[in-house]
Amino acid sequence: MKKKNREVKMKHWIYKREGMEDGDFPVCCSYGPMSWDDPFKWQGVIFGPSGSPYEDGVFFLSIDLPQQYPSKPPHIKFLTKIFHPNIDEDGTIYIDILEEEQWNPIQTIETILLSICSLLMDPNPVGYYNTSCFLYQTDLDQYRHQAREWTRLYAMDLDLEDPHHLHLHLESLRL
Repeated sequence: MKKKNREVKMKHWIYKREGMEDGDFPVCCSYGPMSWDDPFKWQGVIFGPSGSPYEDGVFFLSIDLPQQYPSKPPHIKFLTKIFHPNIDEDGTIYIDILEEEQWNPIQTIETILLSICSLLMDPNPVGYYNTSCFLYQTDLDQYRHQAREWTRLYAMDLDLEDPHHLHLHLESLRL
């Protein structure tokens, strides 16, 4: 019965648009609805890119789709603390594709998460709106050291093999 119920809910146009029927995710990220009953509340996971200070980190994100989606961009925030020039202390991401005037309805949750993965490898600071931005522009070694330390403290050593542990971790991160 549960499988049949999920199949009925998977027919919502957002699930089809976002490719949830395929379940074929890129290696650097994953995403899905928080509940099949609410197609507008999602959660994402980004795996820290190799060669970056975020390597081996697992970063959770909240993804809220507006009722006007895909005409309007989703609101995406990091739930896991991260030290990055384009991400502020409360997890807000500063990337042009999420700004309403830059938003293109062709974007999907997957393409946005891939862009965020790319941003982790190649930050694009546009000002001095946080400490990480300042360090990235003035002391790259110290920025990398701090970013790696935050990754170690907040995004590593999660037991992702234990579904119960992962569920509890996800519950603790929900806003």
